[in-house]
Amino acid sequence: MQCIEYFQRLEAEGQGWELESRTREEIEEIESGKGSSSLYAKRTAILNNLYGVDIDEGAVEICKLRLWLSMVADIEDEPSEVEPLPNIDFNVRRGNSLIGQLDTDIESNEDGDSDLDSWEVKTRFEDVKEAIKKHKKAETSVEAQEWRKEAEDRIEGHRDKFDKILRREFQDAGFDDITIEEIREWSPFHWPLEFADVFEKGGFDVFIGNPPWDMLYANRDDFFIRNDEQFRTYPSEEKDGVMEDLLSSPEVAWEWEDYKESMETQADFFTQGDVYKLQSPVVGGRTMPTKNELSALFLERVFRLSRDGVKVSLLLPGTIFGGVMGKDLRMHLLDHTDVENLIGFENKGIFEAIDDRYRFAILTFEYGGKTSALRGIFNQRDMDIVYRIEDEAVNIPRDVLVSYSPEGGIFPSITSQIEVSVLEKVVEQPSLGEDLEETWTVDMLTKEFVESTDKDRLLTSPEEADYPVYGGKNIHQFQYDNTHTGALDGPQYWSRGMYDPPNSAQYRVREKKFNRGNLKRAIYDAFGGSETSKSQVQFVDELLEEHRGHGLEEEDVLLDCTEYRIGIRDVSRSRDERTIIATVLPKDVICLHTINTFKPFAIEPEEEHLTESPLRSPYVRRFTDQELFVATGLLNSIAFDFLMRTKVETHIVKRELLESQLPRLTDGDDWFHYIAERAARLNCYGEEFKEMRERLGGIEAAVEDQERRELQAEIDAAAFHAYGLERRDVKFVLDDFHRVENPKLMDEMYFDLVLEKYDLLDQKGPLP
Repeated sequence: MQCIEYFQRLEAEGQGWELESRTREEIEEIESGKGSSSLYAKRTAILNNLYGVDIDEGAVEICKLRLWLSMVADIEDEPSEVEPLPNIDFNVRRGNSLIGQLDTDIESNEDGDSDLDSWEVKTRFEDVKEAIKKHKKAETSVEAQEWRKEAEDRIEGHRDKFDKILRREFQDAGFDDITIEEIREWSPFHWPLEFADVFEKGGFDVFIGNPPWDMLYANRDDFFIRNDEQFRTYPSEEKDGVMEDLLSSPEVAWEWEDYKESMETQADFFTQGDVYKLQSPVVGGRTMPTKNELSALFLERVFRLSRDGVKVSLLLPGTIFGGVMGKDLRMHLLDHTDVENLIGFENKGIFEAIDDRYRFAILTFEYGGKTSALRGIFNQRDMDIVYRIEDEAVNIPRDVLVSYSPEGGIFPSITSQIEVSVLEKVVEQPSLGEDLEETWTVDMLTKEFVESTDKDRLLTSPEEADYPVYGGKNIHQFQYDNTHTGALDGPQYWSRGMYDPPNSAQYRVREKKFNRGNLKRAIYDAFGGSETSKSQVQFVDELLEEHRGHGLEEEDVLLDCTEYRIGIRDVSRSRDERTIIATVLPKDVICLHTINTFKPFAIEPEEEHLTESPLRSPYVRRFTDQELFVATGLLNSIAFDFLMRTKVETHIVKRELLESQLPRLTDGDDWFHYIAERAARLNCYGEEFKEMRERLGGIEAAVEDQERRELQAEIDAAAFHAYGLERRDVKFVLDDFHRVENPKLMDEMYFDLVLEKYDLLDQKGPLP
């Protein structure tokens, strides 16, 4: 394309290119054969259209050098055609772009006076713009240097007013005694001042960036490299020794403490101030503490710098799209931008210096408007997808995004349009943590016993012990021991009963439950304690004293292990044979923190209960016997696993599990008895479940491998029907499901069996 046509197209598209008549004449001369059009075009673009900021002075100088070298690379036969490039000092600037003023409209102070007088936006910093303009148009290096100094002096003359405004922002964040000199040590970057010519025209048209992926904290690598250039290359233990030697110098020790205090102040400014509003989202009624991730701060900064029509493309870590801390950023993205593309990557051979488990993404959007459907694709391992994205991007409707993770606002890692279609049907079901009437509910997941803090209550042998203490490796789907598989470990720990408090895991669990006060809080709320001025302890003890003669005691706490309950293995990965490993646990056993359990009881105290000692009637089962097993069957289903695989990385996150959708089947619903009976037969084997088999009407446990395989396939098939998935959807999920090398169950024959069972149920319905 001819150069003049190129500029005309950019102007027509509103890309912010502005040419003076003299420039057009020069271009026409070039195109008539008097010069190099490509070199001139590149030089003009660099001088008038490329701007950058970095806090590292070395990075700024390297950027300038690379821009000049990019021109040199275009020289073929006439190396004399390129001139030195001294005139981009005001295009690429050094500064802390996270700290400093963004707005051209400066608010008035408490006295009603503007800190920048009453200048109109278009006439502010005219002296700065004039000096920069003359610097860029200088014909000699001497002239350019003179105007550069003049422009810097004029910028410095205005900086004090911006710094005063910035100081007030720090004071609003709680730093009352901070001085302007201290703030200037962080190199604040005042955008309207540093890029006065750009902001005069309304700001930038395009943002492209790769913000840091680190968290803001005192990093010894960043500090001690000042004293030892090789510090980053040392092994960790050697760094400890070098650091100790360096800190033996009082001057270095003082600088290290000053550096740590400085980093802490900046972090607190981001956390406690009003400048950044999207870093601490509320999830599940709790404000998530910000981690001061630099990439998240930069993304919010870009939002603030953008205006309608601005194009943005950023390389960001995966936590922005899949971590809870990014919720408000994601919602702002959906509500205030039109996302053009979001490409998620797994770091498989892309960045050698970064762990291959790391995830990152390329985000492209236009600011302004609203995203009705997210165009994207995830789990990519080849950068070539960037060039094919228009053909391969998947459209994820907004309502799917919102329903998929209503609390966390996480984006699903989707790779195909049919996967979106399946997900649309899956998320129509209620979330697991949603409180529904006339069906079973899940209040929360709980971890009963923490090995690291209470290990003194554990025995390593069953001798003289009363019950096992289970860990995640001791359970599998519908299995609580090694009866039906050779791959499960036996219990590592055992413990004693309530009669031996110092050596009893059960006693320790009851202590913790009593101290957390769930029973006390339930009584307090049920009988109007909040309407009095009394504390929970005083109110409940006085109430029970009145009814039964003594206050609340540890014996009033009913342990979860007195009833059969669901346990879920905590450690899990999306590439495991199954992501969700759930089973109904025997009575009496206590679980380590590597198993999450569903609380089997709700606490609903009534007045007639208050005479009991110990209190037992307030404890109401959340599950009937059959509901307990229908829930376990659905949790273990391939259909639910399909959903959870898009969320899980290394652990089952409670919030993500509870906001995930699961059919809440109960008596009278299609597939309820079908799934419940089969899950019970799989789970209720052995002496530990004799009572439950009788409670279920004398069911017969499935003990033969082939029978168990058939029953589990029938549960998987029925769960697909319960979700309302069609055969095409089911086949996609089965074909797409991750295969492991040595499966316990999920081989190709099993997948075929599930599809066969699905077809059979499609014809006959939920028969017994």
